Amino acid sequence: MRIVLGLHAFAGFAGTESYTLTVAEELQQLGHEVLVAARETGPIADVARSRGIDVVEGPGALPAVCDAVLAQDASSALDLAAAFPAARRLHVVHSDYFALQAPSQGAGACDGVVVLNDRVRRFVEALASHPPVTRLRQPVDLKRFGVGGGARERARTALVLGNYLRGPALDRVVEACRGAGLEPVVSGIHTTPETSVEDAIARADVVIGLGRCAVEAMAGRRAAYVYGLGGGDGWVTASTYGAFEADGFGGAATGDVIDDARLRTDLAAWEAGMGAVNRQLAEPHDAARHAQDLVAALEAVGTPSSPPGDAGELARLARLEWRSWSRYVGALDEQRALREQLETLHARHAELFAQAQTQAARAADLAAEAVRVAGERDVAEAAVQLAERQRQEALDALDAEHARLEAFRATRRYRLAGRLVAPWDRLRGRR
Repeated sequence: MRIVLGLHAFAGFAGTESYTLTVAEELQQLGHEVLVAARETGPIADVARSRGIDVVEGPGALPAVCDAVLAQDASSALDLAAAFPAARRLHVVHSDYFALQAPSQGAGACDGVVVLNDRVRRFVEALASHPPVTRLRQPVDLKRFGVGGGARERARTALVLGNYLRGPALDRVVEACRGAGLEPVVSGIHTTPETSVEDAIARADVVIGLGRCAVEAMAGRRAAYVYGLGGGDGWVTASTYGAFEADGFGGAATGDVIDDARLRTDLAAWEAGMGAVNRQLAEPHDAARHAQDLVAALEAVGTPSSPPGDAGELARLARLEWRSWSRYVGALDEQRALREQLETLHARHAELFAQAQTQAARAADLAAEAVRVAGERDVAEAAVQLAERQRQEALDALDAEHARLEAFRATRRYRLAGRLVAPWDRLRGRR
């Protein structure tokens, strides 16, 4: 079959894009002629081309005909329905949150829906209108993951993997890792993009994330801890796998609230055998099997439905909504960045204010010490002056006494007395 995989953006390394790349490779392995069509392309498209996958950007590069379509969102489903009305068309729904990935409510956009977990299946089946639903599992290339990096006896590194956990929430996870004795490594679009996620997983002992991140960690023979911005469930084990997989490893399978203390305690409870068990649990997620199931689902489609007459216009409106959503998300990111900058400035202001208060208190202490020293200096100077006056007075008194003595010596009485006692003095000297 000639199969076109369509999605609005095939640019960054995110869940839908990684799924598309994985499926495209496996369908090509089965001998099908595969083409990825997107309105926007980027680094992951370059990786796809390097692996032999044809990628085109924009409707003008589409082939004239194809046999089957695998759309990943509403706008590409409508665009490809208008371009290939005779093709069998499936819509792979990846989210119950992002409305632009939900199947169009207009009849004829696709002939079937593929979901990858029970949570999204419940969402699709609750829609007012939907075609038949096929439930598959999140696929992962078992030939690519798990071939490098042996298990260690003691966990040293935790890979925090994903595109949504950031800011204070990410900081708490990083601190919990360190509290559990693990060195955190953060990877994602907004932190450190990773083009070879299998290598990043091979270098880690623990992987923390949601969705495909958990499945890829399991395939990579690593302990997987389900936790992220949307919540958390804890370790993937043989007993928890069923509930976690049904929820798409989205962190809402148990309803548990994982606070910082529990996160730190859980991570410290890592066991060396977790990775080996997870590899066995990942076997049903084999991308080769998933591709075979997709081919079967496409072949099961009877006569393709007629696309809506206004499919092109509906696709244009969906793209406009996608652009509005992107601007909204961009505004949120900018607001978050500005808030973080403001919080940093507030923290710096508080730090500088505290330093100023400390310096002011020190200056006050120095001033008080200066006053005390100055007071002691004044007292010392007064004492010196008093001593000087007393010394001078003593000298003056001595001079006066000397003058009186000299005056007495000059009297006739003193001279007469001297002559009278002179013989006595000479006699005493001889004795």
